[in-house]
Amino acid sequence: MCASWKIPADGRRAEVTVTMLVRDEVSIAQDGVEVVVARRQLTDLADKLYFLDQAFTADARDVVEALCGQE
Repeated sequence: MCASWKIPADGRRAEVTVTMLVRDEVSIAQDGVEVVVARRQLTDLADKLYFLDQAFTADARDVVEALCGQE
């Protein structure tokens, strides 16, 4: 493990732990469930999470159009 960050619990959801692993991977864990993402996958994952985050703060139609590539 190189570095670790904790995202506090929120309502019904438990704390999330994001950990950089020494083998060019990132672990995302919550409530005993862990997802390990390869470095090559991080950009795509970050893009999807960004658009999902925007769905909660922006007009949903704009987000759907961006995700689907429609004009």
